[in-house]
Amino acid sequence: MSSSHETIISNEISRYNPRRSQRYSTVHVLLIRWKDDDIGVADEVKQLAQLFRDKFNFFVWPYQIPTENSQVELYLHIAQFIQRCGSENDNLIILHYSGHGGRTADLMNSECVWSAKISGGPTVDWAIIQPGILGAGCDVAILLDCCFAGQAVRSRFQHNVEFLAATDKDQFTPTGNLANRPSFTKVLIELLDLVAAESSNITILELHRQMLRKEAGLVKQPFYASLSRSSSVAGIRLARWEPLDATVVKAVSSTPSDREDSVSLYLRLSLFQPMDMEQREALIRWLTRDSPSDIEHIQILQRTISEAQAVGQVSSEILCPKIVAPNVPPQLRISDDTREEAKRLTRSLTHVLSIPETYQFADLDVRQIIKSISERSDQLLAFMNDCIAGLNEESLDTFRNQDLYGTFELESRIAMRLTLVQDEVMKGAIKLYLDNTTLTDQRLRIGRKEEDSVLVEYWEYETMGNEDVSKSRDQAARISALLIEDKAKAFRILPGLGYVEETIRPRIGFVYRLPSGISTDDYWTLSELIGTVKALPLEVRFQLASTICDAILHLHSIGWFHKAIKSENIIILRNLHNTLREASSHKFYDFDNPYVIGFDCSRPSQTESRLTVDFSVKNNIYRHPERWGTPKPFERKHDIYALGILLLEIGCWRPLPSMDGSRKGFESVKKPERLRDTLLEIVRTKLAHSAGSKYCEAVAFCLEEREWTTEEPWQTQRRVRQKVWQPLKMSI
Repeated sequence: MSSSHETIISNEISRYNPRRSQRYSTVHVLLIRWKDDDIGVADEVKQLAQLFRDKFNFFVWPYQIPTENSQVELYLHIAQFIQRCGSENDNLIILHYSGHGGRTADLMNSECVWSAKISGGPTVDWAIIQPGILGAGCDVAILLDCCFAGQAVRSRFQHNVEFLAATDKDQFTPTGNLANRPSFTKVLIELLDLVAAESSNITILELHRQMLRKEAGLVKQPFYASLSRSSSVAGIRLARWEPLDATVVKAVSSTPSDREDSVSLYLRLSLFQPMDMEQREALIRWLTRDSPSDIEHIQILQRTISEAQAVGQVSSEILCPKIVAPNVPPQLRISDDTREEAKRLTRSLTHVLSIPETYQFADLDVRQIIKSISERSDQLLAFMNDCIAGLNEESLDTFRNQDLYGTFELESRIAMRLTLVQDEVMKGAIKLYLDNTTLTDQRLRIGRKEEDSVLVEYWEYETMGNEDVSKSRDQAARISALLIEDKAKAFRILPGLGYVEETIRPRIGFVYRLPSGISTDDYWTLSELIGTVKALPLEVRFQLASTICDAILHLHSIGWFHKAIKSENIIILRNLHNTLREASSHKFYDFDNPYVIGFDCSRPSQTESRLTVDFSVKNNIYRHPERWGTPKPFERKHDIYALGILLLEIGCWRPLPSMDGSRKGFESVKKPERLRDTLLEIVRTKLAHSAGSKYCEAVAFCLEEREWTTEEPWQTQRRVRQKVWQPLKMSI
């Protein structure tokens, strides 16, 4: 198999692995009953809706079939539902009907008819409804609690459709009004409630098996059918749905192979002929969506080894070369400490890769070897990422031309670093349409660029002379080029589209593309939400803090200092996965995915620092003591201190000025070191009580005075990662 095919297959498997526990990117439930019936199913359907919504986190859409024009109204509603919720391949649709069911009037047709009343009243014909449902572009689970439900089963040609009904095609089913004759829906609720209580999952087929047990109490045998064309298609599995970011966190924190009860199989696949694109897509499908539902994780081991070998080779050639070029100035050479650390990590990786081909090992050996290779490769790769800021342009170009075997994050950081250090950068403002409903002098505005919704972040520049204007434009162009670069999600920066320049006033605005579905009223700064959103759970605060800390580490790894880390430069969007409309609830906001803005003051670490004089205590309380008044040149430690202030606000969930015991917002503080001492006292007392000792120690590390100048950038990065980010991450 060629390396390109292997890379694509491996990337698709890695993308899908976090979804294996639940399989679907979104789950929509359509609950159908009659508006006016004679058996009273409303309470049971309401319970089922609450179960799916609260215990499984599914999107629930109740619908009552009207008495008038029933067939057409239901047909149109289902068509709209399929268009809105069933067009994405990775979705799951669950359709549940509770009510009367029967055969057609002539008794010759095997189709199922739904009716509002046991005799007379409106009816709908399943034969007309079925094609719309089976035309969905995703998997469908059909749950029918009605008589003669089995008659609704028909063949299909695409995707996976599973059918679970109260009875087969020739049977009546209890209404559930008698205690010893529970309805199909009541038993369904009880079984799914047990699954949710155990934080487990269940296939539709297993659900059917559970219903067949005597203890379930059903007097009629439920009916199951899979309507998929292929018998190898994995069954539909019901599990609590979580947004992808949450499942990724869980997957990373608990690798399946680490569990003692995990069973691993190691397979080698051989193809009859060279792989083409059609075969590759079929193989991807087989390893992802069509894999058995009991498979928790799939990994291409050869790719793990190949990536590790590539990382080790690049480290040997770039970070620890045998011959140092004589024409490289001393300040641009790789330091001895860096070279020795690179050698140590490279030797450690080479050691685990040096396994004789004839070596025979047991299953446990394979697991441990692959784990060791991955861990040591990740350690070396993290070190290489942190070294990028210290490399000269020639080394970066050499780095970029190496075969990095799909290590996107390293490649993107190299490209970003080159954007910072190269002299030439593309200039020129872009054009876009701005939302007129917002005030024109606002710092943040919503607009559109072609089909994209955009956020524009404005900043004002000095106009004392043509040189100031030129510098501001140069800075805007360089920062904008950085924001446009492809980057890892961990940078927590919205995709950049360019910048705009106002002609009425001296303002430049960075343009960010917003996620689909976000509108004018769907974004807030963190400073607006701190204290406003009540009772933010501790685990949400830990997740928010660790994500922001990781973003700053990523920014520093390419040698870029933010210079204005504070809550007003963190953007929180509306949670598109939650249907709540209560703005006071934390679930209304997507705290798991904050975004960093405020790059107007940021700069590469080697460039001249803008020494803007500012004696405003209101602004200075967020800054390192050396940056008060007439500031010293900006250093990495100044960003780390500001990060500590932000983490303090998140941990206490209070804005910084409100922590002043004198209720003056620290306005009376004249000596910056005195404020540092006060904040450290708050950390050791109030923060420890609010967020725990580990969080307290992480914040204190950022705020305390310590010697940073003697360290290499990668050494500082490592210390912050160990002392701040890891404790925050472990607290989640």
